[in-house]
Amino acid sequence: MKKTLIAIAAFGALAGAAQAQSQVTLYGRVDLGLTRNIGNDFFELQQNSGSRLGVRGVEDLGGGLKAVFNIEHRFTADDGQANDPFWAGRSVVGLQGSFGEVVLGREYVPARNIANKADPWGGDTVAKMEPILFGGILPTRQDNSITYTSPVFSGLQAQAQVTVDEVAGNDNKAFYSVNVSYAAGPVWVGYGYSKSGVDDDKWHILSGSYDFGVAKVIAAYGQGTPEGALAADKHRSYLIGATAPLAGGELRVAYGKLEAVDPDEDLSSKFGIGYHYPLSKRTTVYVDVARDGEVNEHKTGVDFGLKHNF
Repeated sequence: MKKTLIAIAAFGALAGAAQAQSQVTLYGRVDLGLTRNIGNDFFELQQNSGSRLGVRGVEDLGGGLKAVFNIEHRFTADDGQANDPFWAGRSVVGLQGSFGEVVLGREYVPARNIANKADPWGGDTVAKMEPILFGGILPTRQDNSITYTSPVFSGLQAQAQVTVDEVAGNDNKAFYSVNVSYAAGPVWVGYGYSKSGVDDDKWHILSGSYDFGVAKVIAAYGQGTPEGALAADKHRSYLIGATAPLAGGELRVAYGKLEAVDPDEDLSSKFGIGYHYPLSKRTTVYVDVARDGEVNEHKTGVDFGLKHNF
């Protein structure tokens, strides 16, 4: 309780700073919906896109160099409980300039960013495809990381991340991840790779999309090898999806499959469809339906929700 009060007091102080300094921003999201998850036979009130409260800022150091920071708290809006760790979303500080950006701390994995962009739901709601694109191998974030993001050169951009494992007995084995992406008009293509130095997990993800105006078509392929004690020899994932403007909102649809190789086994075979309608620039109502054919019981999930960004 004491730690929570201290954190709230810190938020208040930062919010005051946001009023005094135009380059410090307090932001957040509250998301709740009536949801029946795949595998369940009951509905519950829960978040479907990660409620959050964060602070980010930029300080001009002169000569084109800037200091940047971002701390983001995650919580469950249905009961007000804080996530563990408290700054679960992001916790970084770094420098930005003509060379690009370097940040230190808890940061998203570069290969994950490619998978996230391939998911029509961006890793949110019962219809999310990220778990399939992650292959049961790729992590979302890494603690104790150093992450570099390059400037954009003729549509090309790259990211690289290294994380030193600080657990005793692991010999400081590093986690590595990189990505490269290209964007030009309606075309986007991206590739990501990650490798864990502790258990030697590896994951490749390749994705692309083309925006025809009436609809954006997305495809992705992932492949990797989990080397953990209980892991199969290889995992592969596939996705085909699309988003399309419809009646002022957005229609989302995708099919994804995750399989183990040698021995062959379908781990997930998921179809999702949803409609997200903006009531304003910051408030959205949504409904999604998804079905995973590899789940033994209660294969279908559904959600009806409301999301507000500030």
